[in-house]
Amino acid sequence: MEIIIALILLVLALYAIVYGSIFFIAGMAYGYWGLSIGMAPVLWLLMGIGAIVGFICALKNAFRAVRDLSGKGVK
Repeated sequence: MEIIIALILLVLALYAIVYGSIFFIAGMAYGYWGLSIGMAPVLWLLMGIGAIVGFICALKNAFRAVRDLSGKGVK
């Protein structure tokens, strides 16, 4: 009889672990989805700022190169 009670308790513990892990995984997936949707505008803003700054720096470097090379002919 004691073995049967121990087995029943073991089965209940395993059910709790399995169901707990299923809900934990589902909660993590939902949290990741919510975080990715919530952070998307911030990431787009950062990428846009980076692209604008990179474009401005590329233009400055191009003008600097033209200015440095304009007085020098091909030797």
